[in-house]
Amino acid sequence: MECAECGFVTYAHSMPTASALVDDGEGRVLLSRRALDPFAGKWDVPGGFLEEGEHPLDCVRRELREETGIGLVNVSLLGIWMDEYEYKRRLVATLNFYFAAQMGDGALEPADDVAELRWFVPDDVPADELAFGHIPDVLSAWRELDRG
Repeated sequence: MECAECGFVTYAHSMPTASALVDDGEGRVLLSRRALDPFAGKWDVPGGFLEEGEHPLDCVRRELREETGIGLVNVSLLGIWMDEYEYKRRLVATLNFYFAAQMGDGALEPADDVAELRWFVPDDVPADELAFGHIPDVLSAWRELDRG
């Protein structure tokens, strides 16, 4: 879009996010129940939006510390997924970086935007209670990892 008065141009783009599928060493994955919209009350993979100029790996470390109170170890890129959702009558497109990781230092403590943190055996994840449409594909890719 271009401003007719000053000529400033802005470009639409996908909002980048970074999230981590944290493994507890027993084959369970950490999910967070969203406290806020969009999708308040639904289960999500902990993470969030990148800040301007922030590397996705730095973002996922920051977001997990902020949302869950924990650090991450053995972090590796799982994959990148696209998605979109409606929020406040606007379509939001996202570019989502997902990392596989293990819990590092710290103690699990949900932040104010997280209603609950829970470990799930992959087959027990409530598919009908997931926040975003691409999360089942992310969980499927995580299940296929050789974490041995």
